[in-house]
Amino acid sequence: MRVAAPREPDETLKIMPANWPSFIAFLNCSTQWRVVAAGLGGLAWLGLDYTACRQVLEDIAAPSGVFSDIRVMERAALPILNEVDG
Repeated sequence: MRVAAPREPDETLKIMPANWPSFIAFLNCSTQWRVVAAGLGGLAWLGLDYTACRQVLEDIAAPSGVFSDIRVMERAALPILNEVDG
């Protein structure tokens, strides 16, 4: 399994103000992904380390409900992160 090359963005990302705290929290958790080696030089993204993410959320004083939003974003990101080149 190989990690796919990043895609060029199709359009500018717009985030509704109500979703901004969840987006910022997701970015703050970006160093908390669980990743394992898969095959010859490939990676498999397993998901976020929830214990570490909860600590991040506490540290940034994230509003309640943000953890649920992060899990939704995680589910959307995993198939993209685990795409295989060609």
